[in-house]
Amino acid sequence: MKSISQNISPGIPTNSVSKGIVMILLVFSLLPIIWIILTSIKSEQAIFSIPPKVFVAPDFSAYKIFLGLGNNSAIPFIWNSLFIAAMTTFLTVIVSSLAAYAFSRYRFKWSNHLLILMLATRLLPPVTAVVPLYLMFRYLDLLDTKFVLIIIYTAVEIPFATWLMKAFFDGIPRELEESAALDGCNALQIIYKITMPLASPGIAATSIFVFILAWNEFMFAFMFTSINVRTIPVRLAETIGEMQVYWQEMATLATVIMLPALIIGFFMQKYLVRAITAGSVK
Repeated sequence: MKSISQNISPGIPTNSVSKGIVMILLVFSLLPIIWIILTSIKSEQAIFSIPPKVFVAPDFSAYKIFLGLGNNSAIPFIWNSLFIAAMTTFLTVIVSSLAAYAFSRYRFKWSNHLLILMLATRLLPPVTAVVPLYLMFRYLDLLDTKFVLIIIYTAVEIPFATWLMKAFFDGIPRELEESAALDGCNALQIIYKITMPLASPGIAATSIFVFILAWNEFMFAFMFTSINVRTIPVRLAETIGEMQVYWQEMATLATVIMLPALIIGFFMQKYLVRAITAGSVK
């Protein structure tokens, strides 16, 4: 049987081909991000220059405006997004962890069908729920509050988080829990002292995904908030005016929105790697 490298091209190592493909994908993924960051520090004249200029004298005026304390500051929007995303992550992880543990460890009637039905709720386009939710929350006088976005985001993310967490609980041997039970641990002690620490990579990975999804969400934040609880993605949309697009402001806010994902990915990458490789070795 011929090797893969021979099938690709004689004399070209497989590792070189793989590295080349990875580099192409890396450039394809990073180039838009780098261009947005460069646009955020360009003046309007440099942004519209032909041919496009890559290296220019940096202009941080937009950052000073949005990260300052003036009337146009984006700090209140950033705080709203951080608080809502953090609370959504906290509630989602707690509820989905307990639900995933129940689906993983207990067998009851219609459990598999219920799990599939839970995931099927994600097949429904979220925009179809806007009108009934808007009417309900208007009746309850909860519009333009952090509470309404936290509840909606948590309800939307629980099915995805439950499925993700169940896969990690399935990879934890039940013998460890049985041994803890023989040592005198009750059900809650087994969950919080044995199972949850072992599932920490899965909890970390789930938390990252849920936080980023809640941080980037735009539609519900745009529909259910008006003045007090606008989030940073909604503020980003406001850079598109009636007569023009404020490209430097848009790029600056887009860079600010990307920062949490970049920071979390950098500092939590070991948990993501452990989450990806969990269960690969038996």
